[in-house]
Amino acid sequence: MEIKNKTILVTASAKRLGKFMATDLIKKGWKVAIHYNKSKISAEETANYLFKLGGQVSTHQADLTCNSEIEKLVNEVEALNSTWVGLINNAGYFNYDNGTNFSVEELNRHMSVNFIAPSLLTKALANYTMKIKKQKNNSQGFVINILDAKIFGLNPDYYTYTLSKQAMYGLTKMSALTYSSCLRVNGIAPGITLLAPGQDQKAFEKSHKKNLLKSSSTVEEILNTIQLIINSKSMTGHVTLLDGGAHLAPPRRDVGL
Repeated sequence: MEIKNKTILVTASAKRLGKFMATDLIKKGWKVAIHYNKSKISAEETANYLFKLGGQVSTHQADLTCNSEIEKLVNEVEALNSTWVGLINNAGYFNYDNGTNFSVEELNRHMSVNFIAPSLLTKALANYTMKIKKQKNNSQGFVINILDAKIFGLNPDYYTYTLSKQAMYGLTKMSALTYSSCLRVNGIAPGITLLAPGQDQKAFEKSHKKNLLKSSSTVEEILNTIQLIINSKSMTGHVTLLDGGAHLAPPRRDVGL
């Protein structure tokens, strides 16, 4: 794909995995729109770091549980002096509950961040791309949804989170069908990749050794898969599992517990 003066929006890209994604995309020559919610300082630090690498970056604040802020985010990205061609739905809300104690509030929050916001952003990119397509007949955009390998090897923990990621999986398939004239939509379902907040290295390594391959996904593998998706023009509606085989022999309880 020709990448000159083209922007990819990466949600939750001020830190952690999203920052790695933004950095790799900048190194590949893309422009990146960094989205954040409360991590303003981290977003500014990441943007400054990427500027020093020679990248072209913009930062955008939005609470993805608020539809009006999602609309504001879309308007800002569309107004950039470049063509919006890509969306990586990396933002995620992850909080523990189970089937007997979950609240409506937690269900709504998980669905808002992990399913509703990606749905709205995907629709916005499709509509934008259709407008661009009238000027450039070969214009095509792409969406990459960051899922969770957990949904392919279920256990009952993180109940409403898991439901929201299953909905996102359905979105990946449905939007690939619906927007095929202008978008390719794919997903990546990693296993445990980075230390969770409060998790130590020993527990992290122990969780990896529970997998069939005695390892799980790495940041490098996820970045490589993003590039594979971007460059594979025939790929749509596909989800790549990177979990060391955990989905083939899932634990009865979540590995983080």
